[in-house]
Amino acid sequence: MTRNLILFIVATVAIGMATAHLEGLQGAAWGQSATTIRVAGEVRPLVQDNFDDNKKGNLWKVFADNSNCQVQEANKRLEYVSKAVEGNIFAGYVSDKWAIDPNHDFAMRVDLSYDLVTMNGGWFSFGVTPSPDQPRQRYVSVGIGCVSVFPSYWREYKDGYEIRWDFAGRGSGSALKTLYISYDSENDIVYLGDAGYGPDNAWQNLPGVIKSRWPRKPLYVFLGGNAENVKIDAGHAFADNFTVDSGVIVNPDSPTIPGPPTDPNVKPTEVTGQAMILPSVIKRQGPVQPISTFLSLPEGLLPIDVDETQPLLLLPGGAEATKRTTFLWLSGQVVIIASFDRAKLLETVTTNGETTVQIMGTLTDGRRFGGTNRLRIE
Repeated sequence: MTRNLILFIVATVAIGMATAHLEGLQGAAWGQSATTIRVAGEVRPLVQDNFDDNKKGNLWKVFADNSNCQVQEANKRLEYVSKAVEGNIFAGYVSDKWAIDPNHDFAMRVDLSYDLVTMNGGWFSFGVTPSPDQPRQRYVSVGIGCVSVFPSYWREYKDGYEIRWDFAGRGSGSALKTLYISYDSENDIVYLGDAGYGPDNAWQNLPGVIKSRWPRKPLYVFLGGNAENVKIDAGHAFADNFTVDSGVIVNPDSPTIPGPPTDPNVKPTEVTGQAMILPSVIKRQGPVQPISTFLSLPEGLLPIDVDETQPLLLLPGGAEATKRTTFLWLSGQVVIIASFDRAKLLETVTTNGETTVQIMGTLTDGRRFGGTNRLRIE
């Protein structure tokens, strides 16, 4: 399984990261928008799995109703198989230690295939649930399948005993379809479709089914198949190319940090993270481009612990970040990416050669955080 979970982390490891005691104020960025990651002008997915390595990775855990059905990665995709038994049996992947924050818009997609034509029903679907241990109890989903020899799209909302569903014919074209789920958090509307994201591309709009019903609940993603007395062999029902294009990813299991000291005479402890700074070589006479930084903080912090009313600075020079984004990485660590004007740094560092650059900001409890790395000025 290939996971393009913000691929610049690989670059971070390759370039090497350094930590040091905080001495001043600093900051920086890679380039981003509020809900997507942008690297060198290219928008990267937040989460992506194309299942090419044919084995389950740490993105997922497996859920199955019983041993009569299963999902497994094979043939560079996620396949569902089942025996012909009574009842509606489900097996699938559920996101493990990561979820989507419903307080922000999100958008995700997947390629689904189901090519059987049968009287009894079979499906492959994807969606979100606030209940990762019992994903079939509460969820919003969309998928493809067949029932009563009618190949169709299927959408469903379930909250305990309340179930709403609908279906539409999907014609006689290719069995492989790309399906889309997007969410308008402000208006609490889910959009489901096969043409793209948002209301203009939606086959179905579902208002009032997430924040109105599951307030403050992170949403876990699931991908899986279900069958009603249908034998489904390998290759007939599968998912491929799963992608979360935008949103805010959280780790619901990550604890927050203690509040500020109760004794005002106790100085808060500084927090040191790992930093990467790009470009690693700045030419004084070269193209004028921003300095970009990536800073990961120690585990135990949450994005809300970062005081974004205080400046994020790049030292030496004290340039303030022109852009910044804070989010929770799948590892449970807070990540801050930012961009800075290089002028103040070059004005302060008057000699060429290697120099140590520091990023610094403030937590809501008053502690400073930051990290250092080196770059070369020519």
